[in-house]
Amino acid sequence: MRRSKARIVAALASLAGFSATGCYGYYQPMTSNLTGHQLQLSITDSGAVILAPQVGFGIETVDGKLVADTASRYIVSVSGIRRRDGLETDWRGESVNIPHAFVSTVMERRFSRARTTLFAVATTIAMVSVKHAFGGAGGATSPGGSPGTGGGPR
Repeated sequence: MRRSKARIVAALASLAGFSATGCYGYYQPMTSNLTGHQLQLSITDSGAVILAPQVGFGIETVDGKLVADTASRYIVSVSGIRRRDGLETDWRGESVNIPHAFVSTVMERRFSRARTTLFAVATTIAMVSVKHAFGGAGGATSPGGSPGTGGGPR
């Protein structure tokens, strides 16, 4: 019985750890001052051509932390880019100046309560299913005896 409780506590602790990290998504900004926020900037076709020497060819989006937003450009500490062919590249915070005219949409990275809840429920169901499939009652009986009596062959 003690072992079973320890397994349940371990499973719940794992679930809490996964839930604490949470799931995030990109949404329309809720505020106009986005400095310091994680953003995803969708780049226009002409912007992709002009920015190619700085960030590579055929970029679709730039992800990163907004360092500054001047009257004419965003200054972004880039964490990654996605090209139009779907390939993604991680960056290490290099600073890139992106003129406002080259950006078609600005999305803000935020915690998603719905995604996190769905993930937590799915994980819980999976863990309970695994326990029922492989856990069993946790005891064994020997032929002709009862659990723990040692009445089996030696």
